[in-house]
Amino acid sequence: MHTEKITFTGHDTFHCRSFWLKKGVDFLDDNGEFGAEEAVLKLGVGKNMVASIHFWLKAFGVKNEKGYVSELANSMFTKGGWDEFLENPGSLWIWQYHLVNLGRASIYQLFFKEFRKQQRRNQFTKTQLEQFLKRKSEGKVADKTLKNDIKVFIKMYLVEDKMGKGVEDDLSSMFIELNLISEVDASEKEITYQLRVDMKKEIPSPIFLYCILDSFPERESISMDEIIDEVGDALVCTNEGVERHVGKLCELYPQQVVFKEDAGRKEVQIDAGLDKWEELTKYYNG
Repeated sequence: MHTEKITFTGHDTFHCRSFWLKKGVDFLDDNGEFGAEEAVLKLGVGKNMVASIHFWLKAFGVKNEKGYVSELANSMFTKGGWDEFLENPGSLWIWQYHLVNLGRASIYQLFFKEFRKQQRRNQFTKTQLEQFLKRKSEGKVADKTLKNDIKVFIKMYLVEDKMGKGVEDDLSSMFIELNLISEVDASEKEITYQLRVDMKKEIPSPIFLYCILDSFPERESISMDEIIDEVGDALVCTNEGVERHVGKLCELYPQQVVFKEDAGRKEVQIDAGLDKWEELTKYYNG
C-alpha cells in the first residue's frame, strides 16, 4: 500500500466518467494546463469538472508525481493506443487495481483493503462506511466531506435506478461494468449494498500477471499472502480466486511462474525475465 496520508475530496462531487482519463491524456498531450482559463474551453466542461478531471488523473496515477502522463496511460489512451475508450474489460480491472493501491483517493484503498473485511456477508450501508471512515480519519474530516466521498464512491460502481433523469450520467461512470456493487432489496430505512467478492474468473490471466509484476518489481519469490493483500484485495477476489489465478498462470507460463508449497508456506516463484509491459503489449495486440 502506498498511502502517505488519508485524503478525501478533490473530485468536486463528480465521479469519474469513462472517457475522462482519455480526455485528460489528450489534453495534457496537447500541452494543456488545468489551471489555465482555456482549460474549460478545451475540455468542453465547466470549471468544477475541469478540477475533477484533474483530480481523477492523479488518483489513477495517469498523471504522475512529476506531472507527466504515465507510461501505462500513454500506451493505453493516446491515439491508436491499446484501449483508448476502455472497451476491453481487462482495462477496467487494471485501473481498479491502480486506484486502490495508489491510495491517492483514500476511500478506495480503505474500503477494499480494510472496511470490507470487517463486514459480514460483504454487505454495508452508507452509515456503516461513514462511521468507519470517521474512525480512520480520527474525526478530523467534516461529516459532509465524508458523505460526499461516499456518494461519489458508490456512483463509481452502481447504476442508480432513476427513471429518465440522470440515467445517461450514471451509465457513463467508469466502473459500472465491473459489477462490483449492487443494491440489496431491503425494506430497512437505509439502502444496504452488496459487494461482489468472488473468484473473479472474468479477469484475464495476463492482467492478473501484470498486477503481480507491478506490485512486486524484481521480486523472484512472492508469498501467496502478499499477492492476496496487494492484488487480490484490490480486485475484490477471494483467496481461492487468487490461488486459482496463480494456478492458471503456472499453466500458461510453465517455465516462468512456479507455485511452491513448503511447510505450509505458499509462494510463487517468478522468472526475472517476465516483463509487465511485454505481457500487456502481447495481451492487447493478441
